[in-house]
Amino acid sequence: MPDASANYRGILAMIGASACFAANDACTKIAAQWLPSSEIVAIRGFFALWFAFAIIVVRRELVHIRRGADRTVMLRALAESLAGFLIIIALGLMPLANVIAILLVQPFLMTIAAVVMFKEAVGWRRWTAVSVGFLGMLLVVKPATNAFEVASLIAVTAAFMAMFRDLLTRRIGPEVPTMVITLASACVGVVIGALGAAAEPWKTPDFLALAVVALAAAFIMLAFIFIIIAFRGTEMSAVAPFRYTIVVFAVAFGIVLFAEIPDLISFAGIGLIVGAGLYLLHRETMQRRPKAAALP
Repeated sequence: MPDASANYRGILAMIGASACFAANDACTKIAAQWLPSSEIVAIRGFFALWFAFAIIVVRRELVHIRRGADRTVMLRALAESLAGFLIIIALGLMPLANVIAILLVQPFLMTIAAVVMFKEAVGWRRWTAVSVGFLGMLLVVKPATNAFEVASLIAVTAAFMAMFRDLLTRRIGPEVPTMVITLASACVGVVIGALGAAAEPWKTPDFLALAVVALAAAFIMLAFIFIIIAFRGTEMSAVAPFRYTIVVFAVAFGIVLFAEIPDLISFAGIGLIVGAGLYLLHRETMQRRPKAAALP
């Protein structure tokens, strides 16, 4: 069983990952003011590709690169690239904290998918948490009100794509290194961005725009590294709840960089999403303990 120091390290790494994911989104939102969405996907994917390749070389995992051509890995890469493309569009149209909050409904979507696709049994407590989470999303999206933004639907669609990505991730064997999966996603991202650029006018980026997109790629690679550290040799039940610190960083970046202050209704919705998500994690932990105790 992991000791307290390992869990402490994992918690710090998860907080670092959340900060890096939020910083990536903030940089992407800045770049969206200057460049088309498809162009950002292509350029960020190009930088992420080389960052991932360098890490693979350092970790001596070149022998596993061929596994990146696996069909499931490539389908996952396609889902991630499409989700990233939609997120960039949403970031250019609505507040950063609102986009992050909508994307956090993904655990609730995974619970529904577990019932529909895998026939898993879900009790009334988890269904209540799912309902509360969706209520929180509605408070953020604000349908049927003057505050409703069509961009919210784009963010919701991105959350569905992220759900498909994670469902596919569950089917990838442990023999495929994380960075190889990341490299495949970066390669597909470059292709998706290039195809999208055929429909959008290409705008030659200046040095500042390139630097911001490169910084976004660096932040997302750092986030992946922190995620690996967070779950290696630690208790998931101790570490996973700290993923929701991303909301704190998103709100902070939104206020400091974009002068975006969520209204009280949005804050209430974010609170419901985070609270329901934490409860889902708690229930998952409670159900896992008897199974773990039964193992020899």
